[in-house]
Amino acid sequence: MDSVPRYRISICRGPDCRRNGAERVLAAAREATQVQGLEAKCLVARGGCYGLCHLGPNVVVREERDRPRDMFMQEDFQLMGWPDEVHYGEMTPEKIARVIAEHVGLDAPVESLRGARED
Repeated sequence: MDSVPRYRISICRGPDCRRNGAERVLAAAREATQVQGLEAKCLVARGGCYGLCHLGPNVVVREERDRPRDMFMQEDFQLMGWPDEVHYGEMTPEKIARVIAEHVGLDAPVESLRGARED
């Protein structure tokens, strides 16, 4: 079994996040995974609205685990509260490149970029 964590990076595609630059963040995430040679270690996906519009663009990073999969990928549309789930708010192309380098590349979430806690 491969012990290297694999990550799923979901970038919100809701209207507020798009208006605040989510498409640029998505493009930067895809470019960063290529440039940093991390394509095999993570999947960049378009997520749905997480309901945190005021913090957008929103990005959620989770380790790929053996979990039951919902055919609608529920985790791409809401925060699940999983221990390995990290929400990053107010993302920019520069910030997502750092998240790719550190969270994915070094397996270390970027604490200073975590989104505000929303309970």
